[in-house]
Amino acid sequence: MTMKPITGKVLRIFPQDTNTDEVISGKYKYDELDLNKLAVHTFESIDPDFYADSKREAHPIVVAASNFGCGSSREQAPQVIKACGVVCIIAESFARIFYRNGFNIGLPLIECAGIAGKIKKGDELQVDFENGSIKNIATGEDHKFNPIPEFMQKLLDSGGLLPHLKEKGGFE
Repeated sequence: MTMKPITGKVLRIFPQDTNTDEVISGKYKYDELDLNKLAVHTFESIDPDFYADSKREAHPIVVAASNFGCGSSREQAPQVIKACGVVCIIAESFARIFYRNGFNIGLPLIECAGIAGKIKKGDELQVDFENGSIKNIATGEDHKFNPIPEFMQKLLDSGGLLPHLKEKGGFE
């Protein structure tokens, strides 16, 4: 079982060390539990138009430089990004806890060396998970990444860790 390719437009390109406090401020995480209401505040301290722009795009993709999602290990960070409709995050590297939290909630995360300098906001990308390639439809360029391991693709296919465990009862 492998994931189907996805196609979407680059909504934003974030710099190195974009942290979870910038994704969603800690001041909201205890006052609001509804992720759809919390998502309105996604990136508001560094990009106040992010939420509104994400809702205008059918399949938004976020691209970032290295160490995306560093800082506090709040699980709300990938959750609100997913609640904005983002279908994939492609970064040069991720903070490890953010990376695992992304897969646990069913949000595909891809590590691709040098990607932030090779992609522009608004580019349409096709992500082929099975072959480990990102095709920039605007330029025709292909960028390679290490494919997501099959067991993690199964998590994504199920919608995350908890849905997978409910559906399958565990891993083989």
